[in-house]
Amino acid sequence: MHLEVNFAMDTRMSAHIHEGMDVFDRDGDKIGKAGETLGHVFNVDAGFLGMTEYYVPFEAVTDVRDDAVFVNVDKDDLDTMGWDHRPDERMDMDIAESDTLRLREEEMRAHKTPVETGRVQLGKEVVEEGRTLEVPVTREEVYVERHPVDRRPSDRAIDGSESESISVPVREERVEVEKRPVVYEEVGIGKRATQETRQLSETVRREELRTEKDGDVELRQDSGDTSPSA
Repeated sequence: MHLEVNFAMDTRMSAHIHEGMDVFDRDGDKIGKAGETLGHVFNVDAGFLGMTEYYVPFEAVTDVRDDAVFVNVDKDDLDTMGWDHRPDERMDMDIAESDTLRLREEEMRAHKTPVETGRVQLGKEVVEEGRTLEVPVTREEVYVERHPVDRRPSDRAIDGSESESISVPVREERVEVEKRPVVYEEVGIGKRATQETRQLSETVRREELRTEKDGDVELRQDSGDTSPSA
């Protein structure tokens, strides 16, 4: 029943489409000019000077009015629909002998962008700390040495008005602290690149083949095709 409805719709659309009509996509962007009819599809001349040809099935037509044909796909998706191959006519319904279905999947690509994550700044500040310096110094001490002697006459009389003394200078070393700035360390700064591995996780989509059978149809897949079939 579904096949009969599609066939009736294709027949009705083909009766209204003729060569020279403008063909537009679902957004109203012009695709090209309608050409000859080939069974269940019609030719569309597109591209510069009509150098590109598409074979659009009548079931993709949504409306025909004012010498214009409207289809249910976007102009940019035409190359992914498999309509760029001329179909071979066979059997009474002119069903295409073979066609291509393109399966797509999303792939992940990493883009690296250098960003500034921080800064390092070197400067100087003055701090104070106490230090002790031990310096050996010499100083003089005075000592008095007394010892008895044999008594003997003196040639001088003792005069109470006279006094006799001995003066001995006493000296010592004094220490003065001198401070001078000296360089005790040099600090340099630079950059070097290091590498590390990071894992990025994301969900991607891909298209898988699904086949459906209606009626007594034998479906055989090539040995290299691992897609599931229903």
